[in-house]
Order: sequence, then structure tokens, then C-alpha cells
Amino acid sequence: MGIQDRKEREKEARKQAILDAAREVFFQYGFQAATMDQIAETAELSKGTLYLYFPSKHDLFITIFIEGLEILYNMLDETSRNGKDWETQLRDMGMAYYRFYLEHPFYFRILFLWRHGDMASSISPELYLACLEKGRACLRLISCVIDRGREAGDVEHPDSMELAVVLWGFLNGTLLLYEEKEHEQLIPSTLDRILSVSFDLVLDGLKRRTPCPV
Repeated sequence: MGIQDRKEREKEARKQAILDAAREVFFQYGFQAATMDQIAETAELSKGTLYLYFPSKHDLFITIFIEGLEILYNMLDETSRNGKDWETQLRDMGMAYYRFYLEHPFYFRILFLWRHGDMASSISPELYLACLEKGRACLRLISCVIDRGREAGDVEHPDSMELAVVLWGFLNGTLLLYEEKEHEQLIPSTLDRILSVSFDLVLDGLKRRTPCPV
């Protein structure tokens, strides 16, 4: 191995150590409370070294944010390739989202619970665009399945991306209800049951309805 190759490997190892430490600190304290000093201490590196790889805490946070989106994208993408009919596939994608919530709770909280503040003006344009594109890619996976329903003549609404946003909103809203333990006293059913009923209602609402004869 040449000197240059070794330096590149060492550089990549330090960057990964910073990301691992940032993930741990952000997951524990949230963005606002976390400090670069804490991340440097966890990574066993100087704070100056952190800034060589990430210009700010915002950039570091959004890099972790994109990690979560990548995990979610891969889970949705795997489900989108199962070859089932569009209704079953859309339901399976909803359950994949639910698995993401269960298996990666800290990423879910980074994506949808923690207040991000004005991140757009605090990070590089390239990183901001990468974040937006990965989020849009997740929605496009859902909209592509809805398009299959439109092609089959089952879905009437012309804007599949709009419907994907509606589905995303209903899933987040349902999951967030159960984030507050006090809500369980008001809700008579388990989260699994509520999601199952919700999927039935949403899929039924998506389908084209034949007008009643006059």
C-alpha cells in the first residue's frame, strides 16, 4: 500500500469516527443541546480536527440526517421491488415505514421529531440539495406505486406525488400519536391495529369510484 493510499484510509477512518461519535451524541442530546466539544471527546479527537471534516455542527447533523433518509429509502426501495399488485405493495411500503420507526427510532426522531431550526441557511448548498433529493426520492418510490394504480384504472387523482405526501403525512401523524404515552389512555387500540385500519381506509379512498346510475 502506498503512502497516499494509507493517508486516504486514515482520513476516511477519522471521518467515520467523527460520524459515529456525532450519531451517539445527537441521538442522546438532540441537535440544540449537543456540542462539538462533546462529539470531539466521544471521537477522541480534537475539536479542530472535527472542523477539518465538517465546517459546522449543522453540516454534521445534516450528514447524519441523510444517513437516516438513506436507510429509509433502502427499506422502501426493497419493498417496491416485490412484484405484488399495487395495493399490496403500497400497504407493504407503509409497513416498511413502520419497521423503520421501530428498528431505527433515533433516526426517526432526527427526521421527524427534533426541531431542526433554520438549517438551509446554515449548511452548504450541496448538502442541502442532497438532503432534499434523498427525501424526494423516498416520496417518488411511493408515487411510482400509486402510478401503477392509476395505470390500472383504480386511482383517479392525477398527481401521484401529491398523494404520496398525503400518505406520508397520515403515517407520521399516526405514529406520533403513540409517541406520547399519555395518548394510549385515549386510544382504545394498539398501534398495529390502528395502522391496519388506516391502510384500509386510505387504500379505499385512493380507488376510483364508479358514479351511481341516475
